[in-house]
Amino acid sequence: MTDRAPAGRLLASTRRRLAAITLLLIGALVLAIGAATAFIATRALDQDVDVALEQAAAAESQRLGGELPTSGGDEGARRLPESSDTFFLVLDPSGTLVSNPSSVPRQGLPDLAAVAAARANGRDLRTVSDGTVPIRLLTVPLGNGASTVGWLQAGFVLTLHDRQAGSLVLSVALVGLVGLAGAAIVTLFVTGRALVPIRSAFATERRFVADASHEIRTPAAIIRASAEVLEREGLVADEGRSLVADIVAESDRLGGLVDDLLALAASERGSLAIERHPTDLAEIARDTVRRAGPLAAERGIELLGPAEDGMVLPVVGDRDRLVQLLLVLVDNAFRHSPDGGCVTVAIAPAGGRSAAVTVDDEGPGVPADAREAIFEPFARLPGSRTRADAGSGLGLAIARRLAELHGGTLVATAAPGGGARFVLSLPAGRSGGAVPAADGTSGHGR
Repeated sequence: MTDRAPAGRLLASTRRRLAAITLLLIGALVLAIGAATAFIATRALDQDVDVALEQAAAAESQRLGGELPTSGGDEGARRLPESSDTFFLVLDPSGTLVSNPSSVPRQGLPDLAAVAAARANGRDLRTVSDGTVPIRLLTVPLGNGASTVGWLQAGFVLTLHDRQAGSLVLSVALVGLVGLAGAAIVTLFVTGRALVPIRSAFATERRFVADASHEIRTPAAIIRASAEVLEREGLVADEGRSLVADIVAESDRLGGLVDDLLALAASERGSLAIERHPTDLAEIARDTVRRAGPLAAERGIELLGPAEDGMVLPVVGDRDRLVQLLLVLVDNAFRHSPDGGCVTVAIAPAGGRSAAVTVDDEGPGVPADAREAIFEPFARLPGSRTRADAGSGLGLAIARRLAELHGGTLVATAAPGGGARFVLSLPAGRSGGAVPAADGTSGHGR
């Protein structure tokens, strides 16, 4: 079974959807676990910083003994301590700097907003910045008992902390991406293995259809031949001749159904014979219209085809198979057209690189949401006419497979005047694009 066969497309689409849903769920799980891990780890780092700052402030407060130092220790305010170092600022009750033993820069320090918050709440812990470097700043009162003689601001430079937090988040993200890539590989493998039984079931079904069709073909031919002998030799009473004619007609219909089943099974197996030769798609379209003329007259349908104006549409393909394809489209148009309706077959070059044949009918048309489904085997449109029901439901499926085997496309759209339009597009042959008639048009003829 090729990937372009209906069953192959169905399995490929199912595998893609299954893999996408599985990866989406795994991705959501990985994202949730990664976010939780990063949050918990960075929270732990923050708590470590706060604990270290609390301990350092308590030790410094104990060293000062609840008294303000007599010397400032501010010798030029050179620079902030590096990485994760701790520094202290001692302030009087009004927030004026009394001591700066680490000689830290005075830009933004001391933080008077932190002093005000500590005065209101008893203490304050916040993250500030000296303009370029983030600092975790703890402000606590200095004094003995209920007497506050000043304030102690203990700062912890967060440079190393932020680098560690960034590295942690990056590591979690990288591990998540690697895990997701591994999950994608495993998912594709697992979904492929999961569809093996379904592929086997499709293969078994195709073999059964092919074998059953071969077995049915011979009895159907015998029934038809026997009915013809009875009719030809006069072995049936006059009142039974209509029954014999019905047997012949139904045998023909059964034979056509068997041929369709065999063709569809062969196309899905990839064994449908296609002989590629340079040919003229315009002449094939005209030939198809000539062949279908008697059937159109029998059904009371007006059939319009390409005019005999000399237009040539060179393609490379199997002439007999292309005629078979177009006859399917024309017969489908007959079955969906009202009595006295018109079916139009037209030809046109498409951009110089492809050639197109369109088949329009005056039937009810094909709903937009069913324009792909009708190419599946045994597809039926809701509310289809009795004439349309006479088909096997395999013709359009076979026609699309023939178009794909020729490297082309077959799609259904709406006809400009109402009804359905089927458009067959094939790559132009090596001899070039279309060769128009003298007047540059293709026209239509009866």
